[in-house]
Amino acid sequence: MLLIIVRTTIIFIILLGIIRLMGKRQLGELQPFEFVITLLVAELACIPMEDMSTPILYGLVPIFVIFIVHYFANFLSAKSIRFRKILNGKPVIVISEFGIDYKALKSLNMNVHDLLESIRGQEYFSIEQISFAVVETNGKLSILNNSSAPSPETIPITLIIEGKFINANVAISNVTKEQVIKYLKGKNIGINDVVIMTKENDKLLVQTKNKKYYTEIAGSNL
Repeated sequence: MLLIIVRTTIIFIILLGIIRLMGKRQLGELQPFEFVITLLVAELACIPMEDMSTPILYGLVPIFVIFIVHYFANFLSAKSIRFRKILNGKPVIVISEFGIDYKALKSLNMNVHDLLESIRGQEYFSIEQISFAVVETNGKLSILNNSSAPSPETIPITLIIEGKFINANVAISNVTKEQVIKYLKGKNIGINDVVIMTKENDKLLVQTKNKKYYTEIAGSNL
């Protein structure tokens, strides 16, 4: 039992020191390679603590190697923009003045649901409120608001996302699928081409693939 306590204490102290040397970042701010290193260090630290037959150096040496790799990776990232892009990727614009960049979202393996959830987390409820949104290399979403856009009077109801009706939302929107389909046909828009369609009172926001979004007051059109 004493041996377990001593081994665990040694590993904890060394691990704490190495993590401190790696720098202070919150989990959500880690670059991809830093996140991988964090997982590896945690796994390696567990091996000599769980298995008393494993020499403690078998756990500590790999941790020190990873620390050295981390140090040189950061050093090269600071010296070379190209290496930094290879290691971490680059920021990607997912919303511009044209609206949602659907191709950019797909390149990040994201969908419109993910994007809407992220912007709501920053208190934006319509893409009309956003001039630009950038997914940073650490996965964080940075937003430049559109100061000229009016704030929604109510939360916009999303009727269609990526060519699919959100049935639960349609049910509370005071319109039917048939009315929406008829409206889109009148605009020569196919359902499968719709990236997003929302309804806020009588105001519609529609964006199709490879086109700028538009807004209009539906009135009798819907």
